[in-house]
Amino acid sequence: MSTTAHALAETAPDQESVAPRTLVETRFGTFAFDANNSLLMPSGPLGFASYRQFGLANLPDPQLAAFKLLQSLDDIDVSFVLTPLELHPGLIDPLDIEAGAKAVGLNPTNLETLLIVTARSSPEGTSLSINLRAPILIDFESRTARQVVLGNPHYAVRHPITVAQDR
Repeated sequence: MSTTAHALAETAPDQESVAPRTLVETRFGTFAFDANNSLLMPSGPLGFASYRQFGLANLPDPQLAAFKLLQSLDDIDVSFVLTPLELHPGLIDPLDIEAGAKAVGLNPTNLETLLIVTARSSPEGTSLSINLRAPILIDFESRTARQVVLGNPHYAVRHPITVAQDR
C-alpha cells in the first residue's frame, strides 16, 4: 500500500488467522477493509489506471442504501460512488454485459454490475446520473473488478436518475 493512502493497516491481536484490516478515513466516514470486502482492479478504473487495490462498502446513511463506496486503498483521495445495475433494470442489455465481461476476461456468470454515480450541483439543485457506457464488473469469487467500455454506443455516460426519498 502506498504511503499516500493515509490508511492504517491493523492486524487483530492474538488472532493470527484473522486477515489484516485497513482503516480508511473517507468523506463518508471511517471504513474498515479486509480480504472480505477488498477487490483487485488489474487495470484500475478509467483515468485511474495506477490504482488497483479497492475496498467496497455500503454507505452508512440509510437514505443512501442504494449506493456503495468503491474506495481506493492506494490513495484515500480516490473513491467512487456506485449503484447496482439491478436497481435500474432494463437499462443495459444482459448480452452487452456478457460481451463486455468476456472482452476483459471475466466469467459472465459470476458477476455483479455496478454503475458509477456522478452528482452535479446547479442553481436548481443537485442532479445524479449514472454511467451506463462503462460499468464496473465485479467477480466476487475471484475478488476482481474491471471497468469495461461497452461496445454498444447507445448507452449514455450521463443517464439521469432519481433517488427515492422517505417522506
